[in-house]
Amino acid sequence: MATVLMDTALSHDACAATPPLHRSTGADVFPGGSPRAIPRLPGPARLIVLPVGTSLSAETRCRFHAQVARVSVLGPTSRAATLWVHGPSPIEVELDALAWSRRTKVRADTLTDRIVPGSLLDIGDPGDFADVAACTSFAHNLVSCLDVLRRDAPDDVLVRKFTAMTQRLDVADVATAASELEINPHMLRRLTLRHFGFPPKLLLVRARFLAAFVVFQRSGMRFDSVLDFGYFDSSHFLRDANRFLGTTPKRYLERFAALMPCEWRLQTSG
Repeated sequence: MATVLMDTALSHDACAATPPLHRSTGADVFPGGSPRAIPRLPGPARLIVLPVGTSLSAETRCRFHAQVARVSVLGPTSRAATLWVHGPSPIEVELDALAWSRRTKVRADTLTDRIVPGSLLDIGDPGDFADVAACTSFAHNLVSCLDVLRRDAPDDVLVRKFTAMTQRLDVADVATAASELEINPHMLRRLTLRHFGFPPKLLLVRARFLAAFVVFQRSGMRFDSVLDFGYFDSSHFLRDANRFLGTTPKRYLERFAALMPCEWRLQTSG
C-alpha cells in the first residue's frame, strides 16, 4: 500500500533485506542558513542517525525537542511530526512493531509521540562514522539484522498478523480483529500497546486515514475520493484529519508544499 511521507513496512524475510532509508532532497540548507522542514505523517517508530555536521530539532504532537541526539528514536506517532534540519540530511529507518519487539523490551506505549536517545533502546553511537554513506550503513545494519534476533519471540506471529490486518483495511472494529487473531479484545489491546504503542482501534483508524489521505492528495483534494475508505462525508474525513494531522488536509498539504516542495514532490509521487 502506497503511503505519503511514511515508510513502507520493513522486510523481515532475510537479514540482508534492505529497510527503507529516507533522506530529503534539495539543498542542504535554505538560503541564509535557516533550517529546512521535513514532514512526517503519523506511523511506526523511526531510528534517526545524524551525520557529522547535522543538527536536528523536532515537533511531535505537544512537544518540541530542541536538540536531538546523534542517534535517536522517534517513537510511534499518533499525529504528524516535523523534523527541522540544519546540515546534511538525517538517515531514517522505520522500526515497525516487529522490529521494535526484537530490538528492545521497552514498551512502545511509553515512548509515543516522543524522541529519545538511542541509548534508551541499547543503540550505541556510530562513533567515528562521519559521512552519510557510513551512517547509512550503520543504521541499515542495526535494523536489517533484527530478523535473527529473538526469532522465537512469543508475540511475533500476532504482531505480524495484526500488521497485515491494518494494511488490508477491511477490519474496522476491535472485536472483529480480536476474533480473527483468536484472542480476546483485552489481549489484543495489551499486544498493540506494548509493540505498536497505541490501542488497536487507533491503529485501525490511523491506517484507514493514511490510505485515504494518499488518494485524497492524488485526486486533487477531492472529498469524494475518500468515500471508498468508509468515510460517510467530508466532515467524517476532516475529523480524522484533525486527529492525525492537527489541521485540515488542505492546510497540511499547502504548508509543506511551500516549505519543502522538492521533498514533497519526491515522497508523494510513488
